[in-house]
Parts: sequence; structure tokens; C-alpha cells
Amino acid sequence: MDKMSVKLLTVQEVAELLNVHPNTVRQWSDQELIKSYRIGPRGDRRFRQEDVTSFLNLKSKENGNTVLIVDDDAVVCDMLQDVVKSKGYSVVVVNSGEKAIEVLDRQKFSLIFLDLVLPRLSGVEVLRHLKAIKSDAVVIIVSGYGESPIATEAMTLGPMFFVHKPFEVSAIRDILDLTVKLKSYGYRP
Repeated sequence: MDKMSVKLLTVQEVAELLNVHPNTVRQWSDQELIKSYRIGPRGDRRFRQEDVTSFLNLKSKENGNTVLIVDDDAVVCDMLQDVVKSKGYSVVVVNSGEKAIEVLDRQKFSLIFLDLVLPRLSGVEVLRHLKAIKSDAVVIIVSGYGESPIATEAMTLGPMFFVHKPFEVSAIRDILDLTVKLKSYGYRP
């Protein structure tokens, strides 16, 4: 591939992508955490998308920030996965309560997006399993059944957030930001 055909990102674009201040991007570049290239007569910094993605993946592994998305709606899973990955998390997606329990028994997650109405095993059953294994993951219920008995039952099991479907992507970003802040202050569910 011709090097001239590669689009390079500006400091501002990387800052927006990572949801940080541009000075933070410059600092990471100075520390060689994100590879940058100096171009033009002023030596402006530019970044390749794949270098930014590698940085996100490295930070995600270092922080143990893996998110589980449990939903049987592929569109919802795709939307959540895109937002969560853009925030630097690794993502595991499953479409049933049974599969959720399988991965919960094998892997630790920092956040879990959980639909309540799933085929066969409900989200409430997954919540009960989380309590039984003493998971410290922050649980975010994502459901269209906010006023139903299943939602009331789920809330008694202690998820931190309840997001009504359909939801705005900005609401998911806000929850991710708030969760990171709470965890940085030592919050454990």
C-alpha cells in the first residue's frame, strides 16, 4: 500500500477519539506510548489509526478493562460494542444467559451490559449468578421493560445503572465515563 494513501489523524482527532484533552495526547506521544509522526514545516504530530488502536488495546489489557455485553439483539450488541471499544475497552459479546454464565465462570469483567429478556435463561438469573460468584463488575441493565416485574426484580439484585431501550449512544458514553470515575475513587459494587 502506498504510504501517501494512509490518512493520518491530528492531535485533536485522536483526543476526540480517546475522549481526552489534546495535551494528554501530546504527553502520551512524548512518552512514546502512542507512536506519532512529525510532518510539515512546523513538525506537526500525526497519528496512524492502527497505532491509536494498538494503544487502546494495550491500555485495555493493562487496566483489565474488559466489558461483557449480553443481549440477543444484534443491532444493540453492535451499537454497544462500537461505543465501548471507542472508550478503549476489550469486549466480549454473547447472546444468551447461558453463554453469559459460561464466560463469567472463566473470565473477570469490569463492566457488564445485560439485557433482562433473553432466550431461556433471563438476565435476572445472570444477575443471581453474578451475586453467587461475588463478581465486582459494574452491571448496567439495558432493557425495554423498565416498569415490568422483571425489571423490579432485577433492580433488587443491585445493578448500578438501568438504561431504557431505545437508548442514545451519548447515554452509554456518559455511563462509561462515570463508571471509570467511580472505580478510580475505589468504588466496588
